[in-house]
Amino acid sequence: MSSVKATILSTDEISSMKEKIETLLSTKGVTVDHPKVLDLLAQAGAQVDVSTGNVKFPKPLIAEAVSNVPKTFTLAAVDPKNDLVFPHPEGLFYTRTCTGGMYYYNEKEDYHLVSPADVTEWIKLVNSLEHINYCALPSTAGDYVPAETIDIHTLRNVLEHTQKHVWVQPYDGENATFLLELAAARVGGKDELKKRPIISFITCSVPGFQYKWMDMEALLKCCEYGVPIQACSLPTAGANTPVTLQGTALMACTEVLALIIMAQLIAPGTPVIATPLLFAMDMKTTYTLQSPIEVTMGRMIAMQVFNEGYGICAHSYGSGTDSFIIDGQSMIERTSLSQMLALSGASVLGGAGQIEVAMTISPIQLIIDNELFGMVKTLKKGLAINDDTLAWDEVMDLDATKSFIDSEHTFAHFRSMSRTKLFNRDSRPTWEKDGKKDLVAKAKDVYQTIQAKYQSIEVEPDILAAMDQIVAAADAKLIKAEKER
Repeated sequence: MSSVKATILSTDEISSMKEKIETLLSTKGVTVDHPKVLDLLAQAGAQVDVSTGNVKFPKPLIAEAVSNVPKTFTLAAVDPKNDLVFPHPEGLFYTRTCTGGMYYYNEKEDYHLVSPADVTEWIKLVNSLEHINYCALPSTAGDYVPAETIDIHTLRNVLEHTQKHVWVQPYDGENATFLLELAAARVGGKDELKKRPIISFITCSVPGFQYKWMDMEALLKCCEYGVPIQACSLPTAGANTPVTLQGTALMACTEVLALIIMAQLIAPGTPVIATPLLFAMDMKTTYTLQSPIEVTMGRMIAMQVFNEGYGICAHSYGSGTDSFIIDGQSMIERTSLSQMLALSGASVLGGAGQIEVAMTISPIQLIIDNELFGMVKTLKKGLAINDDTLAWDEVMDLDATKSFIDSEHTFAHFRSMSRTKLFNRDSRPTWEKDGKKDLVAKAKDVYQTIQAKYQSIEVEPDILAAMDQIVAAADAKLIKAEKER
């Protein structure tokens, strides 16, 4: 049985994209704002102009760096039963929640800034949902914790409650060390974190082809700690990249590959996941959008370039919507997106639970996405064709006296059809008797069940105390530094 696929590029087009990407990196180059990284890249053979920060990667160096990307690796979880082995052993995909959303749209449809309590609730839901594989760090509002250390306070909260892997986006370069120290404290030290990296970092480019000190510092620290890097580009077609999604995909892939090359030149063998997260500007409203079908196709191009062109695991938005609420638009956009990205070969479908172009996270939408991902996994697996699945013997033996409802074949296979907790598969009288509940109402029932039955994990007091000391040290250093600027 082979998995179902959907592709955009031909083999020749993949080769053409690779040639253009590598020509850009070897002749135009990128701009890096980090003296130490520039020095390390120069030592590794890159062509570095220290006065401008321009870095060019000769094509043989590109090939060497790509060859050092590990073919297999693990995003470890706090609970080892939730470890994520890449590539997926069954040829499927993993999923993660939305990162950076500032607002929370709760089960009562109240819209507000994310609080520490919301973060805790979010993590408990992630722990409880089987098709949500890891958590991207939410964004606690500055109303509740110091603005300079939001990411540090939020990770401390998450690490107390999570049973799964956590994807972290540092809010400042100096914060990266404290974030890594928190993860190390949670697992018993820096050496243990290297053995079992329970967090990974996102490091980003700034289109076109620029890399801030903050992201380079985060990349450097990941290389030091042995923490996986999810190398990211965040282009917006028509704004900071070409209005055509083909051109935007080209720039995004180039920027992501540059990050991967830099990581491999600094610390060969660092686990990496290519993470091009494409957007587009609506040229009528100038509003940034996530879900036009052309953007989905641009992401599919990027998935093919990395999966088939470079043999590197790739990750993009596989859920989300431009809608402000959980409505028909949200369901159509995220269903199309999740199916097409999964079938394009994405190793990770990102953005679970998000609405409003990733600005808002919703626990009810997260529960719905969990069901959707389960369906997409079934689609991705495909169907095996053999005498048993075709019911060949039964069909050949069929006559007017026989039916399939009481056959041994039916008994053996009837459980193979997937079922969801949220979709109606019963008669109208039964639906009316049960309260005429729609998808959102059923998701709210699941939410209430999780809340009622959830059993919190226990973290040793000395680990919590060690993490609290790291947070206090971060506040003392980073808030003071910001006031002195």
